[in-house]
Amino acid sequence: MDSLAGRPKLLKQGNLTLIRKVIMGKKTATRAEIAEETKISSTTVRSLLAEMLENGEIESIGYDKSSGGRKAERYRFRPERYYGAAFCISDEQMYGLLVNVCGEIVEKRKLEVINNSYEETIVSFLDEEMEDKEIKSIGIGVPGVVEGGCYWKKRLDDDRLYKVVIGENLAQRYKLPVILENDLKAIAIGFGRCYLNEFPGEVPDNINMAYLHFAKGCISAGFITGGKIVRGYSNFAGELGLIPMNKGKLLDECMAEDMEDGEYVDYFIRIISWICAILNPQYVALGGSDFRENCIGPISDGLSSLLPERMTAEILYSPDVWHDYYDGMAYLTAGKMFDEVQFVKEQI
Repeated sequence: MDSLAGRPKLLKQGNLTLIRKVIMGKKTATRAEIAEETKISSTTVRSLLAEMLENGEIESIGYDKSSGGRKAERYRFRPERYYGAAFCISDEQMYGLLVNVCGEIVEKRKLEVINNSYEETIVSFLDEEMEDKEIKSIGIGVPGVVEGGCYWKKRLDDDRLYKVVIGENLAQRYKLPVILENDLKAIAIGFGRCYLNEFPGEVPDNINMAYLHFAKGCISAGFITGGKIVRGYSNFAGELGLIPMNKGKLLDECMAEDMEDGEYVDYFIRIISWICAILNPQYVALGGSDFRENCIGPISDGLSSLLPERMTAEILYSPDVWHDYYDGMAYLTAGKMFDEVQFVKEQI
């Protein structure tokens, strides 16, 4: 069996990956904190931090207050050193984002799709940005069901699903970590993060919420349980429009019909009550280009009168779906920046 000790370059790269993930996760860290979390020796951590300082990857932000011994020096990433490229795609629009190592969006650009190809458009964006920036990860939000490095999308002519192998192609081309995410799930993540920023007392791992999106007469959802996105066995979780309804119609067909606000509210109360009965979320966020904002109050009141208090979710409104989409993909893309080499503990 090969030994990591016999492959010093691989071992060093793995240690660097662990150190980077700790600094990124904690925002700032001391040598002792890094050694504690990574279990890498303090001597090795010191040597690698010195190398990261020298190449401009990290910077010192000063020393902690002394607790009686030597003051600990604290480090953080230089935000302008590394970047991720995120792409937010819908059926009608496409945006390219440049994201720094802190997950902040430093550039946003609406993209014209080249030759009806998302992949060709992404390559053009990346090649331009890579001329003067070090891109460490690629994130792509897509309007389809994600499966690894590809996604499934419906054909417009026959309504059948076809496979788009975009992530695998880009990973092979650029030798970078690539993450694909369904657009609604990315929006749910973004909304959840915006909510946490607004209410910092909330614990991320305790977030339980559903995001319902209504556009073009179609309704779909993204779910977060225990701070984690719910994908389902084959990544189809949240396809609410396929639920059978009255007279053999699917929910999407029903919601696409003309209806008065009262009937519209009744449909949403029914949908949300199902979700509350199955997942018991604390929050249900409603949004989308075709959602009727004026119905928020009646939906909330109707749900409260139907369900027991501890089962009823708080109804929230998402006024800017694209903002949530950007934030969700920025977060996911930044999180993939240092997925270079990872060690897995072997079970004996």
